[in-house]
Amino acid sequence: MTVGHLRGHGNETIQIDHHSNASWFGLIDSRAKLVGVLSFVVVSATLTDADLIVASLAVALAFAAMSGVRAAILIKSYLVALPFIVLASISVFLFVSIESGINMWARTSACVIPLLVLVSGTETFDLFAGLRRLRVPAVITTLLMLTHRYILVLSGELARMKVARRARGFRGGRSLLDKYGLKVLSNTAGMVLVRSSVRADRIYEGLKARGFDIEMHAWHKTRIDSRAATLMACFLVVSAALVLLQLEVIA
Repeated sequence: MTVGHLRGHGNETIQIDHHSNASWFGLIDSRAKLVGVLSFVVVSATLTDADLIVASLAVALAFAAMSGVRAAILIKSYLVALPFIVLASISVFLFVSIESGINMWARTSACVIPLLVLVSGTETFDLFAGLRRLRVPAVITTLLMLTHRYILVLSGELARMKVARRARGFRGGRSLLDKYGLKVLSNTAGMVLVRSSVRADRIYEGLKARGFDIEMHAWHKTRIDSRAATLMACFLVVSAALVLLQLEVIA
């Protein structure tokens, strides 16, 4: 009951996690996914050789294609991160060289794509529970879980305020200098914070009434089976090969 209250029962949670178990990747133990993907991301972020960066990007794309996570979800998520990737790449291009700028885009994409697959293909609470089962301190995993929960609360209150504004005939300001529009938007922001704070207090009181403590208990426990072990081993082998090639230990 406590876990269900933490996960939330609103539409926001359903929209975020409804596709997480729709692929084989979503059924893999979260610990194996975390260890494998994060090891690959850390290695990819340290690569400097252009050929190895392209190779890591190819691995990331192949992983995304084989993960079974819907391409539309991954593309939509990548487009959200794309402006930040492009900004970093342009900065490197302007101050170093065009080749370095391209390498920055490829390297960043090789890190972002597997992380998007991990997040999109894993139920949010299982992801945090996996971190806890990997001995990440309870205060960190619980803080992440509560932050996620309260972000949903904040977005839910914002959606309700938007509906209330439309019901009262507000269709947005005519320009950035429209005083009436700015007044309405500022009042909305204030009310969202107030309503979210009140609702968050009610959620916390509900958690305490259900016996919540700082420790996380998995919603459903999974084990590292042959598929999970194979996935983790593949990532570790690829990561080790990239490191050795980067250090020129193997040719």
